Amino acid sequence: MQKFLACILFIPAILFAKDMDVHNKNKILTDLKQEISEQYVVEQNVPEILAALESLSSSGMLLTLAGEKEFAKAIDEKLKPFDKHFSFNWSDPNQPQDNNPSESYWDELKRKNSGFNKVEILEGNIGYIDFWGFDKVNNKSRQRVANVMSFVAETDAIIFDVRNNGGGHPEMVQLLISYLLDKRTHLNSIYWRHSNTTDEFWTFRRVKGKRLANIPVYILTSNDTFSAAEEFAYDLQSLNRAIVIGEATGGGAHPKRFIDFGRGFVAGIPYGKAINPITKTNWEWVGVTPDVIAQKDSAFNIGYKTALEKLLMTKIGIVQKTEIENKIRVLSAQTN
Repeated sequence: MQKFLACILFIPAILFAKDMDVHNKNKILTDLKQEISEQYVVEQNVPEILAALESLSSSGMLLTLAGEKEFAKAIDEKLKPFDKHFSFNWSDPNQPQDNNPSESYWDELKRKNSGFNKVEILEGNIGYIDFWGFDKVNNKSRQRVANVMSFVAETDAIIFDVRNNGGGHPEMVQLLISYLLDKRTHLNSIYWRHSNTTDEFWTFRRVKGKRLANIPVYILTSNDTFSAAEEFAYDLQSLNRAIVIGEATGGGAHPKRFIDFGRGFVAGIPYGKAINPITKTNWEWVGVTPDVIAQKDSAFNIGYKTALEKLLMTKIGIVQKTEIENKIRVLSAQTN
């Protein structure tokens, strides 16, 4: 099954002189335009994208963009208005690795508890899950998710905080949502241009621990919420399974692959697009529109207060009712 997982494709390295000249820059532009022509998922936009890149091809413009960093930035700025998943970057291949330590997004997720920053039970018996990425699904991450969902299994509502979540693997979206639905459900599809095929993403038949299909769900978003994190909110909102609170999300619904052009230049080209089975479209550019609009910094208080007010309308004990009423007063004062 195809994934959002970025893969690296290598094309033959270009032989460069010590300093990039106009010929070598044009060679990169030519190869980039070829890759976009063959791979970019929104085919009808390709001519306009190629025309935008062509505007950089004049000798005068290429001489102005003297350094590799400036050259890469100019290309990136030409691509971004067409698709937020487009990227074109340069890093110095001659800089010693020891002097420039780095860690991939996936390695960081693996090392840092699959992105789960905070899991707690708030006053009023509201579960709260804050996480910054969607890890690959494997035995370790499955167990981490099982631990998280077990911790909030006896709460009366769950708040998922993806305000600072940059996305990741779609299979983790499947896994998390599988805990929140009791029937096998079609969540999303992805069309892949390079193979002209479409993959369907459904909830998993089995999860570790119990499903929490009857617990109300709230999702906090911001403009920084992106890619797979947007799918998480979009899928649950489309299924009427969650209330989304916060800002409209970043608007990236096209998974991309990375292509190495040599000498430190790497392009990210979107080659697939999400298709929701209910809306028949996705959140590209427009983002996920919240059910309750709130600024990023105030979304937590508003979401928490909303969850408590909904819970207050259900049949609960007098002690919990008093606890909730007291907390609502505190949150109201903080919000106002």
